[in-house]
Amino acid sequence: MALIKRKKAGTEVVPKSFIDLSEMPLDIPNETDARVKIIEIRTFDDLSLSADLAYKGNILFIRCALPEENRRDAMETITAELKRIAKDCGGDMVIIGESYVLMTANGVKIENMISKKKKVGP
Repeated sequence: MALIKRKKAGTEVVPKSFIDLSEMPLDIPNETDARVKIIEIRTFDDLSLSADLAYKGNILFIRCALPEENRRDAMETITAELKRIAKDCGGDMVIIGESYVLMTANGVKIENMISKKKKVGP
């Protein structure tokens, strides 16, 4: 069985009609209040500001400027709370370096293209 059929002599080729995209109406959404916000978290009380901004649909770039004592434990607690907020908003979150967090909301997913380096040593 042949996959390509030959046209018989004398048959006329009918041109196909195409859609002209320049003639189609363009629906541009209205401006929203969502923005990219750069904030800093110094205490646990600052989490409420980040939650408010995230629930409004903003993308947050967060610097965690925590005091040195118990920094690791505080960072783990704060990032766990930020993950919960991002999940509630339908967004995503990624930790960048040791003190930065990027959080999105309203279905904006983060595709992390940075490969994780394996630690060498103990």
